[in-house]
Amino acid sequence: MQFKGQRNYMYLYDLPKDQVSSIKIAEAFRKQCGGIIEQRPQIRRDFFRPFYSAIVIIQDPVQYKKACDEMRYFEIEGDQPGKKYQCRALPFDQQLLGSNKDKLTNNNVFYKAPTKDDITYDFLTKNFAQYGPIKSLKISINPDHTQKGFAYVCFENQEDALKAANADKDSFVF
Repeated sequence: MQFKGQRNYMYLYDLPKDQVSSIKIAEAFRKQCGGIIEQRPQIRRDFFRPFYSAIVIIQDPVQYKKACDEMRYFEIEGDQPGKKYQCRALPFDQQLLGSNKDKLTNNNVFYKAPTKDDITYDFLTKNFAQYGPIKSLKISINPDHTQKGFAYVCFENQEDALKAANADKDSFVF
């Protein structure tokens, strides 16, 4: 639901430090969802973190919904031909704030892959959506964007997280 005067924020995560720029973010939006970013993305450049994050504001509600649907997982082009970095985007959600740790913990499922490079966002979605609505997914990656071999699936509610953890031998709830 959108309230009068509310801005449509999207948070971008896992942005490669040495490859990301406002131009590359705008190119990713244009390529993946045909969207045009009207304002320059605000890139958070924390040098002590392995990745950058950013905030994108999309004023038009139709474009915002389209971006939320189609930009959930996107790629940033690297400097080398064919090199791409997997990133993710989430619409602003009060329930995903760090101050909401109890709910986040209770609704999260930890997934350990049988082999290190087996996880994709498509696989996680197909494997876990059968248990209930998924709020967010995160594949844990190293600073060079190689996978660590595990992921987190955050469900809308705790019951679905428990169902998923009980049904999948490679998963458990915190």
